[in-house]
Amino acid sequence: MPVTTVRGGPLARAAREVLDLVLPVTCAGCGVPGRPLCPVCLHAFAGPPRRCEHAAGRLDRMDGTTVPVWALAENDGAVRRAVVGWKDRGRADVTPWFGAVLRRAGPAVRRALAGAAADGAPGPLLVVPAPASPRGRARRGEDLVGALARSAAAGLGGAVALPALRLAGAGRDQVGLGARGRAANLAGRVRVRPRACAALVGARALLVDDVLTTGATLAACRSALEAAGAQVVGATVLAVTRPPGSPTGWLEASADPG
Repeated sequence: MPVTTVRGGPLARAAREVLDLVLPVTCAGCGVPGRPLCPVCLHAFAGPPRRCEHAAGRLDRMDGTTVPVWALAENDGAVRRAVVGWKDRGRADVTPWFGAVLRRAGPAVRRALAGAAADGAPGPLLVVPAPASPRGRARRGEDLVGALARSAAAGLGGAVALPALRLAGAGRDQVGLGARGRAANLAGRVRVRPRACAALVGARALLVDDVLTTGATLAACRSALEAAGAQVVGATVLAVTRPPGSPTGWLEASADPG
């Protein structure tokens, strides 16, 4: 029996806790009862973080520059079902599990950053979540990617999570949009929160998002942060979408030896 989902804030979470007493919790990836992510689905996120920026055509902001992006899994099968269930179907019970895999990946990401020349720059390391649309956040009842950023910061050791960005103006969620549609939907909308401006000047920033698809979101976030005086040194995502025509094992082949 699939778990009943309820959207919203604290009251909805309390309702889910009551429902869990009478209905079995099922895996968000495969539906097996027992826990929010079963061992098999959780194992999909268990490997080392893998470089994946080459998969996103819009990540270079159209100016020829890019930053490294590390993914924990390929956005397919059970991984995709788990992420969609977590983000769009009320499975907030998966948040601690996703947070744990990002926290575990922290030391490997820090080593990779330490090996890059950009990480030698002075300044604190800030972990900045990609901003949710106001409509999406209201529907979900919380900032899910913000929770991931806090876990990622804990795994990096000494880093600080900072929700520095917001989405302004009218727009829609990126789900279902193509590369051009995603870029157009974000054009001019990703902005730095005024209270974060001082902290960003001279700081290094690591972006966090749930899925890398076209790269339009991370590129827009990077532009906003760099305009505020930060140096974006990379990004971490739960999963990356396979580019059309890519061979099986494309993500494994791109593993970062660092």
